Amino acid sequence: MNDRGTLALLSLLLLAPFSLAAEEQKVLVPSQIRGLNPSLYDKYEPTTSGLFHCLDGSKTIPSAAINDDYCDCPDGSDEPGTAACSVGFFWCKNEGHIPGNVLKSRVNDGLCEPDCCDGSDEWATGACPNRCKEVGKEYREAKSKADKLRKTGSKIRNTYIKWAQGEKQRLQEELDEKKKAISAKEVEVTIARAALDKASAQSHEDLERKKQSPVYHSLLSHRSALTKLRTKTKTLETEIEALHSLLREMAKGYNPNYQDMAVKAAVVGYEELTGIKYREGESEEGEVKKEEKPEETQEEITEKELEDLDKIDLDGLLLSDTTGAAAEGDEDEEDGLLWKIDEYIPDNFYDSWQTFRDLAIEWSVRLGLAGKPKNKGKGVDGPQVAAAREKHRLLETELVKLQNGIRTNEDTLKNMELHYGVEAEWKKLDGTCVEQVIGDYTYELCFFGKATQKSNKDGSSNLLGKFDQWNVAASEGTLPYYSQQLYKHGAKCWNGPNRSVVVVLSCGTSNALLSVAEPEKCEYRFKISSPALCWPDQQPVVEGEVKQESKDEL
Repeated sequence: MNDRGTLALLSLLLLAPFSLAAEEQKVLVPSQIRGLNPSLYDKYEPTTSGLFHCLDGSKTIPSAAINDDYCDCPDGSDEPGTAACSVGFFWCKNEGHIPGNVLKSRVNDGLCEPDCCDGSDEWATGACPNRCKEVGKEYREAKSKADKLRKTGSKIRNTYIKWAQGEKQRLQEELDEKKKAISAKEVEVTIARAALDKASAQSHEDLERKKQSPVYHSLLSHRSALTKLRTKTKTLETEIEALHSLLREMAKGYNPNYQDMAVKAAVVGYEELTGIKYREGESEEGEVKKEEKPEETQEEITEKELEDLDKIDLDGLLLSDTTGAAAEGDEDEEDGLLWKIDEYIPDNFYDSWQTFRDLAIEWSVRLGLAGKPKNKGKGVDGPQVAAAREKHRLLETELVKLQNGIRTNEDTLKNMELHYGVEAEWKKLDGTCVEQVIGDYTYELCFFGKATQKSNKDGSSNLLGKFDQWNVAASEGTLPYYSQQLYKHGAKCWNGPNRSVVVVLSCGTSNALLSVAEPEKCEYRFKISSPALCWPDQQPVVEGEVKQESKDEL
């Protein structure tokens, strides 16, 4: 072989390995990449340069390095089918069932994963057979049963929704009526307030005028004199009692042997005054008898009567004084003609008559044409002021009642937007209670109310918690959000926290408390079924669908 032929042969031998390497480095199409989720196929399309960009954009590697059992990318995106990278998921096709994901760290660990029924995660060990046919059949049977349950429960849920819609309409109509009524009521209160102010001012003027009368000044003088007289009387009574005490001691200790005629005369006089014998040696009947005199009839006044006189409210007396027809009329309104007519009014006209009667009485009192109304309270209000004040009070009470009603309706309507479910289906169950006897206790939960634990032995009860919130870990308005409730601030445990309950809800054809557990001290877990959670059928999981968390991990 000549030199030229030798060189050609050497060239072929040198280029052969490179040609073979080039064949080996042929980039696989995405569907051929083991463990790759179909939703990511577009990110693994081969490029003309034969390079692969890590999904986090951190670096670029040859496409041939994908699934080479060496972790090149920090996010693990170059190893979807091996355990080389601990980050991310291995996708299982699971033909005959639904696709699944397992952690890549569990690939080829020799253990069979439930989410990978086809055993593809154990491609190197061959430890797990393909069970997707059996698993898929069991899943479809269970799903069919669950779908029937959900369908039945959904019909009941629809009745809850229909009831809530009617309740919304009723509350809105009631709210509109109250808003209209409150405007008119505010005007009435304003008018009544002005009438009260006017009556009060007039009453004050009348009082000041009456205070200038001679009778009022005479009453003041008599009251002052009475006060002074009471003070003087008490002083005299004290002095007389002291004098009595001295004379009693002298009468008891008097010795007649001293022949002190002045003292003897004083003692005898005191004995005659009191009718009591103090000297020794005399008969029980006594020699000295008090001269009987005809008793004079005296009309005594008690201390209480004096106090009552002193406490008389002169201003109130003046205000309650009426003149003319008001003074001469019957003070008891119920005995008046307007009240007697009540007995002859037909029932169907009574409400209208009552309104007219009350209005007539009110204006009769204001104009002084009728006697003063009964005094229903204390104070110095005259009849006109008392009537105006009572009317204002009643109207203000009605106004506050309307305001509270509006606030309640608005709060309820607001809560029916999302608080009671996306279609207010839970409103129907507000206050509905479910219970279950478990061991020595009866557990009860009232939706949106409280959870309790009652002893079946002594009847004692513990508050486990009051409704606090839905599942805040999920987005408001989603099924997971309404699948859990939290009841907090229950009775405090001995040497522990306050009791609380996590309520796990599921679709069911009835509202029922299914089970109770206490995974932690004084922290309870209720499982409850309810038609309110039977949402319409969700879209089934299709082949190739990837969970959001899988994307996040990648």
